[in-house]
Amino acid sequence: MTPAGESAGASPAGALPLRTMIGFGIGSLGTGVFSTVPSILLLYFMTSVLAVPAGLAALTVFLPKFWDVLIDPGIGMVSDRTRSRWGRRRPYMLAGAIGMAILFVLLFSVPDLDSVFARFLYVTVVYMLCATAYAVFSVPYIAMPAEISRDPNERTTLMSFRMGFAMVGILLGGAGAPLLVELAGGGRPGYAVMALVIGVACGAAMLVPVVATRRLRTSPPVTSELGFFAGLRQAATCRPFVLLIVTYLIQLSGLGCFSGALPYYAVHIRQGSGVTVTLLFVALNLTAIAAMPLWTLVSRRIGKGRAYLLSSVMMAGAMAALWLCDGAASEARLYGQIGLMGLAFAGQQLFPFALLPDVLDADARQSGVPRQGMFTGLWTAGEKLGLALGGLFTGGILSVTGFIASSDAAVVQPASALAGVQVAFAVLPAVLVLVSLWPLLVFHRHVTNGESY
Repeated sequence: MTPAGESAGASPAGALPLRTMIGFGIGSLGTGVFSTVPSILLLYFMTSVLAVPAGLAALTVFLPKFWDVLIDPGIGMVSDRTRSRWGRRRPYMLAGAIGMAILFVLLFSVPDLDSVFARFLYVTVVYMLCATAYAVFSVPYIAMPAEISRDPNERTTLMSFRMGFAMVGILLGGAGAPLLVELAGGGRPGYAVMALVIGVACGAAMLVPVVATRRLRTSPPVTSELGFFAGLRQAATCRPFVLLIVTYLIQLSGLGCFSGALPYYAVHIRQGSGVTVTLLFVALNLTAIAAMPLWTLVSRRIGKGRAYLLSSVMMAGAMAALWLCDGAASEARLYGQIGLMGLAFAGQQLFPFALLPDVLDADARQSGVPRQGMFTGLWTAGEKLGLALGGLFTGGILSVTGFIASSDAAVVQPASALAGVQVAFAVLPAVLVLVSLWPLLVFHRHVTNGESY
């Protein structure tokens, strides 16, 4: 019998070909774009193009992600137990990639509905279906690294490819989508053109790992008799996993606030446009992409846990300093600050995903059951909940501070709403990252007393 965590399909140390790592990583181009574009543009699209009030729009951002929180663990458990000639992950990845691409196009192609509530309902339902298709792809996709390699260093390298491509996807989504809207003339037609281009590109990128991993044998299906809730209770006993997911959830809430507030900051604080959003995202993500190899080297020197702590402290400081970048701040100061944030952002994106396979592998060895899918379902649920909470916080702040919804982005906003944009853009994100340091410190102490991550 093959020991758990060392399945017959798992590649021995150093055995994953470079082309497989690259092909696997390309899937994150699609996931990076999809996770970024709605986070940045959907709230703004609803309040400033569809004239949906900020409170209702915040619910649209939150409810589909909350739905994902409920279904992601189930998708993971189903994929754990699936038997097929394509393996237990790839059939779901294929279906999810195709479904997500189609539904993303529909998300920003809103029919000419008369009532505000009808527009709210259309976007909410389509976004919920789109997020479901994305979950069908992403949960099995993220579960794969823990079962296709036994070497922690090789998994870190694999995840650096994945997160490097994710950074490119975030860059293409955050910078390219607003630019596409501008080039297509803005308004509803501009968003519809953007959705068609982005949806097709995302779907194509997400199909690449389905093909790239076709020759890899992975762990056999789980045959555990545990039910859904029993499985969740058992997962809750894995303390390193719980601490890591809580840390990442809180940090993503901060990132969700920043992303959701970015278009409002660009238009109402900096008096810019979609091009301003594009330029800010280019500065953030080019720095992050360039810094990814640096963080890999740092982690080999001081360990992934310490490197994660370092990047998180840097991120909190960089976000807080954005409060000083109001409309009167120079371009050099703003973009320099965004560059510092990008440096920290690279570490914050790399290390949670580099640590996760190590935690899952350790759990599989200790429990004797390879439950990567179930744990990954919980992880992606936490990831989506974090981003959804960030969008909900931003929408709530805008609603409370009196932001005026309209179909004209140039409408003059009250001073209270402008202050709310600054709070959502800089203050609350920094506070949330600072709060995340507590579970991260506990995680670091726990694993250094047990296994070295």
